Amino acid sequence: MSNTRRLVNAVDIHKVYRLGKVEVHALRGVTLQIDEGEFVAIMGPSGSGKSTFMNLLGCLDRPTKGIYQFDGMDVSKLDDDQLAELRSRKIGFVFQSFNLLPRLTALQNVELPMIYAGVDTRKRRQSAVRLLEWVGLADRINHRPSELSGGEQQRVAIARAIANSPKLLLADEPTGNLDSRSGEEILRVFRRLNEDGMTIVLVTHDQNVARWAKRIVMFQDGQLVDDKMLEEFDGAYAR
Repeated sequence: MSNTRRLVNAVDIHKVYRLGKVEVHALRGVTLQIDEGEFVAIMGPSGSGKSTFMNLLGCLDRPTKGIYQFDGMDVSKLDDDQLAELRSRKIGFVFQSFNLLPRLTALQNVELPMIYAGVDTRKRRQSAVRLLEWVGLADRINHRPSELSGGEQQRVAIARAIANSPKLLLADEPTGNLDSRSGEEILRVFRRLNEDGMTIVLVTHDQNVARWAKRIVMFQDGQLVDDKMLEEFDGAYAR
């Protein structure tokens, strides 16, 4: 009997945006479950709803209709402060544009989420150093983003995203601004994280990137149209 635990339970999710008198249906009845330890790629053309769905998974937005349970909690019943706390403690974010603070060093950027979480100075400094060593930046900890390559900046962003040991790591086009070699390095970091047990949801339009996941979910016109498991990592970068 499996001991796998359900982390994400999204049932009949709708999202409607109102632009004046016009209604835009971004999601139309999406149902998706994700268990702890999965590595899921969400694909789809522009306007398919994949980024809207990722925002809902990350508790950055709320569904217009439907049920979203994260880590056993009914997200719809949480107020804004509780949602912010949930994001801080249980969800990590990695973005295409890195979103590092330019005046802070790599070390200081990684420390930020631990400051917000109330971790004491010595412990967060030790943790930040360890995380930067883990992503291969031991010799770059005192460099600012402008002194780092794109791949190095994204590795800092990943270290920052996992600083508070989140239950879920969300990555939105994380290799979109990188060359193929740097992209491969980032995807290998995600693979290592997943092999260590972290649940990852990666949004991408690139089939070669998606194949680094263990499961590919396809969106089109606000609906989930395909959901398949991959037998093994078979991304083009891995060959």
